[in-house]
Amino acid sequence: MNTAAATAGLARILLIADDPTLGQNYRGALEVAGYDVTQAESFVDVLGTAMPDPDVIVLCELAVFAYPGQAGLVIRATDRMMPDDLVAEVHRRLALQATLLTTVG
Repeated sequence: MNTAAATAGLARILLIADDPTLGQNYRGALEVAGYDVTQAESFVDVLGTAMPDPDVIVLCELAVFAYPGQAGLVIRATDRMMPDDLVAEVHRRLALQATLLTTVG
């Protein structure tokens, strides 16, 4: 992950939402905040895409998962989370990760 780009709002977000309307609301808010967002209805839908590994995976009311080699953060958008709250949480998590990586490295 490019920590400087991620904290500047250039992070790649994979948004997985089986509710298209909810997904579009979250996607719009994240894009307005400057994030590069790819939206899918399920994890299976993104298996064949050319998207590079996302910096953040946002799951909308879905179970949290992990897969071998996963490097991106996973954020679960809780029931009725406002889009602006999701943007704040994504930014907070990316900033925390960037801080951790700079202090450890």
